Amino acid sequence: MNTVLSRANSLFAFSLSVMAALTFGCFITTAFKDRRVPVDIHVSKVMLKNVDDFTGPRERSDLGFITFDLSCTAHV
Repeated sequence: MNTVLSRANSLFAFSLSVMAALTFGCFITTAFKDRRVPVDIHVSKVMLKNVDDFTGPRERSDLGFITFDLSCTAHV
């Protein structure tokens, strides 16, 4: 007759196998899905400034600004 520890080990191993099968099933259903989406990107303004960096003595750092318009249509 099996002990409680042996039965718990068997139950844990079975549940782990079921979870692995479910994980693989989820991977298969999403791995081959077409993820291409039409995207339009329009950049209207790019600016680069050289500003004072207050973390060190008399240092300057570059600060960049980009203004853009992003448009996409996702078909579910």
